[in-house]
Amino acid sequence: MAQTVNTKAIGRTGPLLAAILTALVLGSLSPMALAEGGRAGDETTTRAKPAATTTTTTTAAQPRATPAPTPTPTPTRTPTRTTAAPTPAPAATTPQPAPRQTAQPRAPRVIIETAPSGLPPEGETRFVPDELIVRFQFSSTNASRNQAIRGLGMSHRGVRTFVLPNVTVHLYQLPPGLSVREAITRLEASAAVVNAQPNYLYAVQQSDTAGKLPQFGNAKVELAQAHARTTGANTRIAVIDTAVDTAHSEFANTQISSFDATDGASNVDAHGTSVAGILAANGKLTGVAPDAEIISIAAFSTDASGQTHGDTWTIMNAFNIAHDQGVHILNMSFSGPRDPLFERAMKGAQKANMLPVAAAGNEGPEAATLYPAGYDTVLSVTAIDSDNTVYARANAGDHIDFAAPGVDLLVLGNTSGFRTQSGTSMATAYVSGIAALTLSANPGADDALVRSMLENSAIDLGDPGKDGLYGHGLPSAAAATSGLLN
Repeated sequence: MAQTVNTKAIGRTGPLLAAILTALVLGSLSPMALAEGGRAGDETTTRAKPAATTTTTTTAAQPRATPAPTPTPTPTRTPTRTTAAPTPAPAATTPQPAPRQTAQPRAPRVIIETAPSGLPPEGETRFVPDELIVRFQFSSTNASRNQAIRGLGMSHRGVRTFVLPNVTVHLYQLPPGLSVREAITRLEASAAVVNAQPNYLYAVQQSDTAGKLPQFGNAKVELAQAHARTTGANTRIAVIDTAVDTAHSEFANTQISSFDATDGASNVDAHGTSVAGILAANGKLTGVAPDAEIISIAAFSTDASGQTHGDTWTIMNAFNIAHDQGVHILNMSFSGPRDPLFERAMKGAQKANMLPVAAAGNEGPEAATLYPAGYDTVLSVTAIDSDNTVYARANAGDHIDFAAPGVDLLVLGNTSGFRTQSGTSMATAYVSGIAALTLSANPGADDALVRSMLENSAIDLGDPGKDGLYGHGLPSAAAATSGLLN
C-alpha cells in the first residue's frame, strides 16, 4: 500500500533530509542505514554481514514525479524487528528476554549426629570411676562445648580420632563427688553432645592350673595336615593384650612387631606372650600359624594391686595401631561390658576387612554375655578340653560361634619359661591362627569368605547345628585350608 509523505512537516531541513524520509517510507532505503545514525535512545537491530549472493531490489509506487534515489542493497540477516520510521504511529517494542534468575546461595547444611545414650545399665560397675569419654557434634563450636561441660568441673585429658569407629572423642577426668552416671545424664542433655560413656574396663581371660600336658590342641584341629599346605605366611595377626616377650626363645624364628598403647605402663603379665605362643611359637612348641606376622599391641597393664586390665580409651588406641599396620585378624583374648564405642569399632573392622576374634569369657555358663564376643560382627570362641568337654567356667549363649582347645594347654611364660593355662583366651588364639592359615591359603579371601570356610570346616560337637555351648563346633585347620585352595 503506497504511503504519502507530508512534505510540509519537513520545513527547512533541506532537500537531502526530505529525500531520505521519502525513500524510507517508500521502502527504497535500508532501515539499517538509518539505524546506524539514529538518535540516542533509538532501538537498534543486530547487524549481520551482507549475503554473498545477489540482492533483489523491490521498487515501491512513487507519489511524485521526482525519481527516488538508488535503493541501498538490503543485507541478509536474522529476522528482527525493523526500526520504525518517524511517523505518528507508535513503534512496536522489541520483546526483551526475561532477567536471569540468580540462584541464591544456600545456607550450609548442618548434620545432626545421633547415637544411643552411653549411660551404663543399672548395676554395671566395670569402668574407671572418675573418667568419661565424650563425643561432641561435628558441627559444635568451642563455645557450645564449653557451655556443655561448664559447671561439671571436669578436666580434659585428651582427644583422639579412632579409625575403626570413625569418631573423634574426648577423655575427661571427673572431679570428686561427680559420678559417671550423673555426668553422662547432664552432658547428654546438651545439644552439643552426641553421647557420653564410661571408660569401660576389660580383663584377660585366663586361669592357672597345675601340671603340664602336651599340645593336644594341635592334633584336635588337624594342624599337621594344614601345615602341609600353608603355615600362615603373608598374614598379620594383631595380639591386643599385655606386651609379648619377644626375647622368649620360642620366638627366635617368629616375626613380631611390638607397639605400646599404654604409654609405658607395667606389663609383667605373661598373658600376651602365652597367646602369641599359641599363634606362632616356632621352637619346642609349634604355633598354629608359625609364619604369620604377629603385631603385638600392649593395651593391658598390671596395676599396683596386681590386677591386669585395659580400658576403652587404650584399646581404641590399639585399634588405630592395628589399622595402620594393615592387620588381617584382631585377636582379642579379653572380655568386659557392652560398650557403644567398641561396638561401633567392630562394625568398622568388618568394613575394613579385618576379622575380629574374641574370648567368650570365663564367668560361667549362667553369666551374662560378655563383650566384644557378644557383638554380631565378632567371632566368639569358647574353650574345650581334650575330651571335647566345654570348659566349666566358660560363658555360654547363642552368640558362641566356635569351640577350640583351651583347657590345660602348655603355653609360654615369661622369659624362656612354660606354664599350663586354661581359659577362653587360649581357645581364641587357636581360632585366630586357623583363620590366618585359611587366609594364607587364599589371599583373595575376604572376611565373609573366611568366616564361611571356618563354619563349613567345623566338626559339630553339641546339639545338631549351631548351639549355645559349642557354636558351630570345632574348626578344622585342614578342612578350612583345603576348601580355599585354588
